Amino acid sequence: MDLEKKLTGKITLLVVVAILLYMWFNYWHGIMGVLGSVYGLLFPFILGGCIAFILNIPVTFFSNNLSRIKVKGIRRVIGKFNTMISIALSCVLIIGVLVLVSYIIIPNIIDTIKVLPQAFDNSTTMLQSWINSKSWLSTNIMNLINNLGINWDSIINSAKNTVFNWASSVLLSTLGVATGFASAIVEFVLAFMFSIYILTQKKKLGVQFKKIIFAFLPQGKADSILEVITLTAQTFSNFITGQCIESAILGFMFFVTLIILKFPYALVISILIGFTAVIPVLGSFIGFAVATFLIVMVDPMKAGIFIIVFLVLKQIEDNIIYPKIVGNSVGLPSIWVLVAITVGGKTLGVAGMIIFIPLFSVAYVLFRREVYSRLKKKKLEIK
Repeated sequence: MDLEKKLTGKITLLVVVAILLYMWFNYWHGIMGVLGSVYGLLFPFILGGCIAFILNIPVTFFSNNLSRIKVKGIRRVIGKFNTMISIALSCVLIIGVLVLVSYIIIPNIIDTIKVLPQAFDNSTTMLQSWINSKSWLSTNIMNLINNLGINWDSIINSAKNTVFNWASSVLLSTLGVATGFASAIVEFVLAFMFSIYILTQKKKLGVQFKKIIFAFLPQGKADSILEVITLTAQTFSNFITGQCIESAILGFMFFVTLIILKFPYALVISILIGFTAVIPVLGSFIGFAVATFLIVMVDPMKAGIFIIVFLVLKQIEDNIIYPKIVGNSVGLPSIWVLVAITVGGKTLGVAGMIIFIPLFSVAYVLFRREVYSRLKKKKLEIK
């Protein structure tokens, strides 16, 4: 009887898989359209869950520290409103960091754009003066170029027009993006409110989720699923914390280096690169592009030196700091961090780089646990 049930179950599973594969290969356009519509409807709530997960890290930190306060009157109030106070402090912290970074970076970028035409003329004049100061360059190479009949004024004017046209296109693109900004704000507000609800009700929601799992699954499987979910959540939390620490270290490295080399905008560039480095591997290149633009408007020669400085510090970050800090935070050896970044980048781009590190860590821990369990059953000790 048991054999018959197992056979029936396997046949049913095969039939279901076959039907799903048939539907997928023959109607995948329609299926993807339906999934896209469902995703569009659920996106604010998915975003709210992501916001809640990130906010939960500082919320847990503040909650644990507030609960240690010994003053009686304050302790009673904190005990009653611990979660709400922790959420408020976390929101103030994150919004404060964003406002501070914007206050430092944005005015400098705006001021640089304002003096762009004058800075461009000054830069070309400085470049010509530097070329003229090098006798070997001006007498040999410049003579060869002049013999080719190159019109320098035309080239400079064309370059200037190209830069201005690029700036105009960027401005128009920005305005185009701004037209959809209102709807994005509405979605974000809805997602943020949903995240606050999740955080205030997280204990109750956790209990409800456990009840559902244990109600529909055998206890052994339910325990295993909850264990994997707990491990995954902890790993992602540690990953975000490690990523923030690594970004702060990178920003500090740039600040010290740029101060020593007397670069302009040292503080602005350091904050910008550190802030964008929250995106693994490629994020700092966003800060690098803006930083190079700021420096070249002040001193084009130092912009070239900055590129070298960036590449050197980036190599130190990618090969030493990042695998150590982020790898240790998620319990993943350095070599597997690099593998996770490479595989994630090839598979899903930047999103893959962010997701695959904690996923690799969870898989690594579970696989290592299984290996040691099997070795223990076989009574083997390999060194």
